[in-house]
Formats: sequence, structure tokens, C-alpha cells
Amino acid sequence: MKRPKRLSMLTDACERIGSSTGSVTSLLTRRSALGLLSAGAAGVLAGCTALPTSSGVTRSGVAASGTNALIETAPGPRESDSAEDIVNGFLRAAIAGFSDDFATAKQFLTERTAAQWKPLETVSAYNGSTEPQVSVAADGSFTVTSAQVGVLDSLGVFTPAQEGTSYTGEFSLATNSTGQWRIVGLPQGILLPLSRLMQNFAVSSLAFLSRDRARFVSELRWYPRSSQADSLISGLLAGPSSWLSDGTANLIPRNAERASRGVVVEAGTATVHLSADSDPASEEARRLMVAQIEQSLVQISGIDRVRVLAGTVDLGAPAELTPMAPEVGGIVGMSEGSVVRGTGARRITLATDRVLGTSDARSPSLGADGAVYVLSASSLLRLPQGQDSASVILSVGDPSAGAGGLGAPLGDRHGWVWLLAEGQLTAVNGSGQRAALKSSWLPQSAIVAFDLSVESERIAVRRADGRVAVAAIIRDQEGRPSGLGPALEMPRASGGGTRGISWCAPNAVCVLADGGSEGGGVPEVRLIQVGGAVNTLVGVRGARSVISDRSEESLIIIDEAGQTWQRRGTMWRVLTSEVTDPSFPLP
Repeated sequence: MKRPKRLSMLTDACERIGSSTGSVTSLLTRRSALGLLSAGAAGVLAGCTALPTSSGVTRSGVAASGTNALIETAPGPRESDSAEDIVNGFLRAAIAGFSDDFATAKQFLTERTAAQWKPLETVSAYNGSTEPQVSVAADGSFTVTSAQVGVLDSLGVFTPAQEGTSYTGEFSLATNSTGQWRIVGLPQGILLPLSRLMQNFAVSSLAFLSRDRARFVSELRWYPRSSQADSLISGLLAGPSSWLSDGTANLIPRNAERASRGVVVEAGTATVHLSADSDPASEEARRLMVAQIEQSLVQISGIDRVRVLAGTVDLGAPAELTPMAPEVGGIVGMSEGSVVRGTGARRITLATDRVLGTSDARSPSLGADGAVYVLSASSLLRLPQGQDSASVILSVGDPSAGAGGLGAPLGDRHGWVWLLAEGQLTAVNGSGQRAALKSSWLPQSAIVAFDLSVESERIAVRRADGRVAVAAIIRDQEGRPSGLGPALEMPRASGGGTRGISWCAPNAVCVLADGGSEGGGVPEVRLIQVGGAVNTLVGVRGARSVISDRSEESLIIIDEAGQTWQRRGTMWRVLTSEVTDPSFPLP
């Protein structure tokens, strides 16, 4: 089967950070990764001392069992340690805890506290260039503070922090029966530098099902590398996050569980052991469930095939579904009044100005059924495949008012066309019937830009106040949209100096951002994973908008002169100046 593609500009760069002991690679800088704060953002805390992580945590040349990570060690408590030494020693041991299951870190706690402490309940990440600060209060308790770049919860969901967010952890200590200091109160979870988060956790996509059971809807999760396969199965069985659940179907039985043997990999085949109650019974549901498991597990190097057992019952072969990152095809645009596909000399004409009935058509889109959609003045035109004349399916405002308040249309795979009509998010079918879109958050702000994900089941929206959010699209069994699920805010795609919105991969969006002085003021392209890393690329001077194929990070920039630029390797090159209003169709 086709292995899901990884985010080459984001995930691969993140993994290089995790394995690097020196400076971060130029592809994903410390400032850009996961929305890192600058060193100055943390401020200077009076009366605090920096946690000395440069000494005390060491790496051996031996790889940890089942992973490629080197074993890290940290010393345990000493009899002469002060209370502050115990806090600092615990923080160091927690960073190295993935090599010994946090056994050394627990030595700094009382037995009762160690039994209750859950190190992976919450993982708070900070920029490794800004060390945490440890301060002592008048009552003898200690406070650990640091700039925070994000929080990873026990389900593997990473939430990037708003810029300027700080971590604060309170620690209380007492002496034991031998007079040695031990920690009796502390926050659940651990505090890690970003590089250690990348080193010890793998970023993977869970493959959930669309409501019509025809496509995968992916969600990014972070799982410990030592248990990545088992964690992926547990994540699938638990279901998607609340913001995504309304846009997915779940055929996995509610009482499904991973059996004690879990996932066993031999010769490229992963055998997944589930409880007998995990059998969905019907043949179709079995095949779809196996397809979800296979699509999720083959992201792991060394896994090529999957076999799923519910008790002793083999659930059989997977259903054949479009992969999470499908092939999209060529660009659609305008050339001399005609709608074309492709940008080279061999581009294909999809609709001439004569067939469209207008010479001022703009913003073309190609529907899943081959229908061509264009804007003309204040109207949306539709040309069915094989027909010789287009018809108006939507009009707003005064026809003499030029654009008439219509934004570029986008045809989804269900036969609906999405566009902004006088600032309102609108979806119409081929007959021009509007869908009534209900949302608890959408009416609160005017929409200035949007895009649909590659499988047509999620939407990214930029509001007039600069905030960006993603949400699931709620549809009925026929694919008719009826509303949007809860909003998942994307702070790193939002704010002043950012504009536009486009999906650039199944789990990432991209925006244009004002360039800083370091780049000579050239606009930047910011790629933001939904629940993951951030990468910033230098764009093109005069960039007006950025769009992508939504699947494989094929990025193009349109500049103020109307030229279309494509990124090839590390360089931007002019792709065409003859084809205007370019877009990628949804597969």
C-alpha cells in the first residue's frame, strides 16, 4: 500500500532537532519551531538561579532498547544535598527519565509522592536556550518558572502556547527519617526542553474516517518513541479530539481495547492484538477498521503490512481508501480568458471564454465531478463537464459593482462549492441551493479567508480580527454541509502581520507573515502543524498570497505583479506569468 507522506518541511526538521546535540538546523530554527519564544520573552526573575542542565545530564554511546535514542543518565540525590539541590536534581533527572522510566527522578520524591506522580500526564516544553529559573519563597517552598512553548497532554495532543506564556511549577519539600530533603508536593508531569521533546516523542497521524467512510481524516499526535505503535492503536480506539469528532465516523466498538501483547512487529508485518470485544462484526466495518489501523501504523519505519486480531479472529484485509496525502494534480488557472489546467506549453483548456459566456471570468475552481466554476462580476458560474454553456448559480449585490462581494470559489469532493459571499461563508450545490451552516463561533466575526483540507472534511478560517481557527465540517450522509464543529484556535497562524490561509498538508496550514529585518523585510511563509511544529521560510519580495496543494507541501506564491512562484528545493523560481488566479483542486 502507499505509505503516508510525512511533512518534509516540518516533521523531518523536528526530528533533526531531536537528534541534534548542537545548534538547531537552519530549516527549523529555535525561534520558529513550535512557536518558540525569544530568549528575552521570559524576562529576568529577580532572586532566581538558572537550572544548570549543561552538567549533570550525560549521554552514553549505547542506544536505548527499541529506539535510536542514546541513553541519558542523571545522578540521584546525595546525602549532602540542600533542598534547592534536590529540586534542581529532580528537574535534571526528569529530563533524562525516558532512559530509566523515571526511576532516578522518583528517588528525589518521598515514596508516597513517587507512587502518585505521573510523569507523562502533562509535558511542558520550553526553549532550550532559556533555562528554567528556580526561586525559593519565605515559607521554604520552591517555584520553577520558564518560558513555555507548548503543552503535551496524556493523549498525545500538543497545544502550542500563546506568545509570552510562562510555565510555573510549585514544589514543597520535607526531610525524611534520615534528615534528607525530599519532594512531597509537585505538579503532575515534567518540564522538558524542546529538543528533548522532539528526541523522545514521535509525531504521527491518526487515521480516522470521514462521515461517508470514504476518506481518512487525520489528526496529529505525539507519542513516546518507545511505545509509538501501541500508543497509535490506543489513540485510534479512544477516538478523535472533541474539536474533530463531529466531522468523523467511528466504527470501532466502544469497548474495544488493546490486548496485553499489543503490537508485535516481525519482518515488516505488524500484528495488532486487540480484545475479543474489538470485533465490529460486519465485514465492511472490519475492513474499514483495519484500513484505519494500517494507515496509522505504516508511518513507522519498518512496518509495511498490518494484521489485526480481535481475540483469535483475524479481521482480514483492509478496505481500499484514498491515502491521507493523495495525489492532487495540476494547477487550475486563467489564461487569455480561458480556464486551463497546468502552467506549461502543454496546458489543457477546460473552458473557453465563449463557452463561459464572458471575457472577464476569474478565480476558477474545478469540482470533483469535473464541473468548472468561475466568478464573473457578482455572479458564480458553473460549467458541467461536457457541456457547451455555463449557467449562473449564485449572484449577490449589484452586477455593476465589479467583484460584488464574492470571493474565490472552491469545489469540494461532495459536489458543494464554498466561497465568501459579502463576507459570509457560503456553500452552494450545483443548482445554487445554499446550505444552512450552523456554528457557535462563526457568526462572531467576519471571515476574510478560508480553505478546505485535502479530504474536504475540515476548514481553516481567518477572521477579520486576525485570528485563525480550524474546525470540522459537519455533513449529513449525502455530504451536504450543515455546520462547523468547535473551533481549534491556531495562535501561530494568527495576529497582526499575518494574512491569508491555506492548507499545505493534511495536518498543516500556511500563511504569509511580514518579514523581519533579518530577511530584509521579505515576506515569510509560515507553516503551522495543527497540534505540532512551526516552520518559517523566506518568501518572495512583493508576495501577495500563498497557496498549496494541501497534500504534499507543494507551495506557490503569487506576487503583486501577478507572477506565480514555485518553491523547488530551497529556492523560489517563477513558474508562470501567463496563467493567473492559480489554485489546486480538491481530489
